[in-house]
Amino acid sequence: MYDLQEKLNYNKEELLKIVNLIQIKDIVEDQEQNETIEENKENLIQKNTIYYKKIKKHEKIILSEEFSKKLIKKVHEDLCHIGIRQLQKKISPIYTAKNLTKNIINICKTCEICIKNKSRGQGKFGLMSQLGPATKPFEIMSMDTIGGFGGSRSTKKYLHLLVDHYTRYAFIVTSKTQNATVNTPFSNGLNERLNQTIVNKIRCRINEKNNKRTWTTVARECIEKYNETEHSVTGFAPKYLLDGTNVSILPNELKIIEGEDKWIADKILALENTIKSHKYNKKIFDRKRKMQEFNIGDSVYVENGNRLNRKKLDELKIGPFKIVGKISNSIYRIDTGNRKTESTLFHITKLQPVTTESEEDEI
Repeated sequence: MYDLQEKLNYNKEELLKIVNLIQIKDIVEDQEQNETIEENKENLIQKNTIYYKKIKKHEKIILSEEFSKKLIKKVHEDLCHIGIRQLQKKISPIYTAKNLTKNIINICKTCEICIKNKSRGQGKFGLMSQLGPATKPFEIMSMDTIGGFGGSRSTKKYLHLLVDHYTRYAFIVTSKTQNATVNTPFSNGLNERLNQTIVNKIRCRINEKNNKRTWTTVARECIEKYNETEHSVTGFAPKYLLDGTNVSILPNELKIIEGEDKWIADKILALENTIKSHKYNKKIFDRKRKMQEFNIGDSVYVENGNRLNRKKLDELKIGPFKIVGKISNSIYRIDTGNRKTESTLFHITKLQPVTTESEEDEI
């Protein structure tokens, strides 16, 4: 019983906080200019010069649409930019207005502070595309640089990973420095996934008991083992697809020597598996994505650098900036004021359109 009373008192205090965000005289003035109230006074409840409307056994203060927008913005900002559901729970129990829920959604979605600083609750743009597919070895290759390997008995800090898209065969080089562009818009999912795989293998090897080798030695060993392991997408080991080497763990005496026809057939099957996997992944990926095509002159927010180099309280997005060039449906040139050409190119997944409340209504 005590807990219930305490909860009721808490809820009353919360409601009072919302009521006190605006003055009673402001509500009265708004209602005096509200023609809808004048036309329906007989169906309304009046208490202390304020008109209420009974909705499902609850008496709610009537506000005009314009005044309710001001209240929504005030509550949203005063309570540290709360989200749509929280805002509805704060306002809807005590106020009613035309398009109240719709305006709560629009104001939250178009709030510049929220767009630039919140990591959740925003639409994601750009559908999954595919580079290729490659139909033969070395037709398409991509390279990525992974940092953070300092220590572990080596002065080298970077691993440069080159992968053949057709066979998935990987090559590596290690170095002390790197000149690759961070957060490049041309990175692709194949490289990113392989990065994770290789780093996990190296981490496991390095942290095995009694390991006293440098991380560079371990990395070369892991790449060799990766190339001899059946790939989850193609179904075949990269080394086998590249040169036909039998990588079975059977003793050499028991290995069957296959003809070239079998190898060629397996390469065709590997390509079919790659295409099939991409179609499946695209279907899953695109479910939570929106198709968006930007035009030159559009204003957008852009992701604020790489999340690994960003401070905890830095804005997640910066802008708005103008689009000054369209390289493709996925890559855009943005006038961010940066002199470096590569720093003005952004992938569509790094962009957020500037949307006004009126434009949100049309959507």
